Amino acid sequence: MNLIIKYSFPTNTEFLDLFNSVGWDRDISKIEQHRKATTFSVCIYDENLIVGMARVVGDGSYYTVYDVVTRKDYQKKGIGKLLMSEIIKWYKTIQDDDTYLYLGASENKEDFYKQFGFKARPYKGIGAGMKYDVD
Repeated sequence: MNLIIKYSFPTNTEFLDLFNSVGWDRDISKIEQHRKATTFSVCIYDENLIVGMARVVGDGSYYTVYDVVTRKDYQKKGIGKLLMSEIIKWYKTIQDDDTYLYLGASENKEDFYKQFGFKARPYKGIGAGMKYDVD
């Protein structure tokens, strides 16, 4: 592997290819909305092939990590750890007493994020992370 880190949002084709590689169906019409809402993005390439990405959406005080994804045949090779390490490194450059970094872990992925300092909610003084369900 010859890994290259880029601090940019992937092209639409790269985005869809990466997400399709793990079975995550995304609507191409929403990619531009994702791009505009993204405060920070990091992509990992093996030569010219995108093998992982993660992004952060934020408003200056509250930031949320989204779309931490690694191409299926590159999983368990440290790509996810590299993505999260880059997000934490970026966050530490803006962190102050009025900034917070959140994420919503996929089921059974909580332990992966704990190694970076994330704590499961509910957490003392903070309620449970919740998702609105239309049903």
